[in-house]
Amino acid sequence: MSDNQPFRDETGQVTGIRVLPATAEGANYEIALSTEGTIETTKYSALWSYSQVQRNDGSIYGSGDGVLTTECGEVFHLKGSGSAPGKEADGSVIFKVINHHHTASAKFEHLNGVAAAGVYKVSPDGQTTAQFDLI
Repeated sequence: MSDNQPFRDETGQVTGIRVLPATAEGANYEIALSTEGTIETTKYSALWSYSQVQRNDGSIYGSGDGVLTTECGEVFHLKGSGSAPGKEADGSVIFKVINHHHTASAKFEHLNGVAAAGVYKVSPDGQTTAQFDLI
């Protein structure tokens, strides 16, 4: 991995949205997401499920869980959370996010307990892009 290559780089697609009961904080949703990308230099695919609240002030917060599987069959369990000030003029949402990694893989055991921060962009059509760097 070179100095200018992100730790994780991925693209994806929102595959489902479920409306949850609203709270005093705002509208609540459950989001399903499918992604693919590279971790270090290994290709992977991942599935996520996370809850998201669109707050009454327009800001957005989300948190959830993911399962990442590499092309060689290593499995990571992910915890993530992020926030955004609201929608951009083009309708996209740009989250600042943090992900925590855990795996039983000997190849990737050095990533247990490691956090990665990044930018996660969701376009109005549900396409996603994300880049993460270790912190």
